[in-house]
Amino acid sequence: MATDLNTTSDDRIGGYRYVRTIHPGATSVVMEVMQEGTQRKFALKQLQASRAEDRDEYRTFMHEAKLGMELQHPNLIRVHELVKDPIQPYFVMELFNGQHLKMPIARPSLYPLPRKHLHRILEQAASALAYMHDKGWVHRDVKPENILFNKSGEVRVIDYALARRTSGGLFRMFEGKIPREGTRSYMSPEQIRCESPTPSADIYSFGITCYELACGRPPFRANSSQELLEKHLSERPLPLVSYNKNVTPEFNDLVLRMIHKRPADRLASLHEFLTRFRTVRIFKDDPDPLEGRLDRMM
Repeated sequence: MATDLNTTSDDRIGGYRYVRTIHPGATSVVMEVMQEGTQRKFALKQLQASRAEDRDEYRTFMHEAKLGMELQHPNLIRVHELVKDPIQPYFVMELFNGQHLKMPIARPSLYPLPRKHLHRILEQAASALAYMHDKGWVHRDVKPENILFNKSGEVRVIDYALARRTSGGLFRMFEGKIPREGTRSYMSPEQIRCESPTPSADIYSFGITCYELACGRPPFRANSSQELLEKHLSERPLPLVSYNKNVTPEFNDLVLRMIHKRPADRLASLHEFLTRFRTVRIFKDDPDPLEGRLDRMM
């Protein structure tokens, strides 16, 4: 099936039957499919036919699929199968029915902020990223759009296309120039400077994500892409309480610590974030997070 063309309910891709299009991207399309025989539903991501001959696109697509098969964490989207079709490769993932965290930021009247589950959502996202770091990977595109959650507050971090191995020692000397990749509103200063990837870059991006969720806006806005990048490099962010008086001082300080300009001034790891965050309320009128944890255990 060529995904550059319109699809119908009778279309088949390998052993899967097309159900609906979830996300029609510029380079690939994500679909809901049903496995023939078992009738189990999955998400299937297929490279667009017009992009399959692009070696860089093909390589990136394969990288994302293989990493999704390698990483096994309950809050990371799991890839089950990769089909290396030379014309249109595809991979099959778990189908996670939910929405991404940008929706309550961009359209709060239609998609209210999941206040009841927000503490648990951020905890799961941080846990997934900490696992990636422990395995030697940096996500490099942490942002609200790449954090999915469902009605019960379960989370999946998605999109490993830009993920890179952490590098050090002799390897760093021979790895070549690191391209400037990521989403400008969330890019760390070291990503902007095209430096070697480290977990601290994800800590910064996750901190920007936390800031935006708590305040309804990111810490930096600009009239151009270049101006926005300059603000990441040099402008000091205002405290979260400047935009939302309901944010607790503890969460305000924790987030600001994550988005320091110098990696050495940030939290040492997302494990440190988790240790601190488990006792911190996001908003002043939130219940005690430890009480919520006990409720889930009972």
